[in-house]
Amino acid sequence: MLKSMTGFSRNRIDTRFGAISLEISSVNHRNQEITVKTPRELSLFEQVVQQGIRTASRRGKVQARLEICWDPTLRAARIDPEVLKGYVGGISRISKDLGFQGDVAIEQLLSLPGVIVSPQDIDGDLENDLGEAIADLLGAGISQWDLMRSLEGSHLQQEITDHLERFHILVLDIGARWAVAKDIAAGSLKERIRLLLDSGGFECDEGRIAQEIIILNDKWDIAEEMARLASHVDKFRGIVHNDVVSGKTLDFLVQEMNREINTIASKVQDADIRWVSVEAKSALESIREQIQNVE
Repeated sequence: MLKSMTGFSRNRIDTRFGAISLEISSVNHRNQEITVKTPRELSLFEQVVQQGIRTASRRGKVQARLEICWDPTLRAARIDPEVLKGYVGGISRISKDLGFQGDVAIEQLLSLPGVIVSPQDIDGDLENDLGEAIADLLGAGISQWDLMRSLEGSHLQQEITDHLERFHILVLDIGARWAVAKDIAAGSLKERIRLLLDSGGFECDEGRIAQEIIILNDKWDIAEEMARLASHVDKFRGIVHNDVVSGKTLDFLVQEMNREINTIASKVQDADIRWVSVEAKSALESIREQIQNVE
């Protein structure tokens, strides 16, 4: 089953310390490129999110945004009384030893390290709780994102399959037309050689003429190209319905099929076959456009 590189998900989880949200969006890209944005207080979880997305995808440009809205009661800064007492006691002792007089205003001490307690310092288990919540959120986000990519992939697969069937019909048409055109081309060549010899008064062995026609016919023959095209089409069909499909592999096969069609068009002089070849190339281009978004 094909999977698209385009997808989106947004999930939110409410916890005792606030609401956490995770947004994942992706578009097609030649390789895998993952960008994770987090607020400063959640930066330690950036690698967790990135690794989860990396494991769930093979290529594509993915952006993930992790945000948190802290609970107001937890967000409010608090004063650590023990730390503040330590500062006051230390200042009093030093002032006495140095003979300084005067009182120190308590508000002047609030900027000292450790006096104001930030939310993440309140609870020693906060990091573990955050990690568990983010792991659950990441799992739900990746599942939703992956589902959207799979649904989009099913539409891509249908489009690609339809264009492939159209291409196959055109290839069969080329084969049928060539079965008739090659005999006509050989007969026309033989007649032109005969007219040329007659007009110049030359004499040439009939066997030699036949030999030259066979040599030229080999240069025109497209049997090998037609056989390779049939093989490529069968291979493409097998891969596109595989459980693990690579967009790069499909793209390579399209390039090979396009090369065979170009060779056929350069060998054959029949106008109708050339026109069918143009239509076949158009079908391949439609396939190639859809493949650009396959993971």
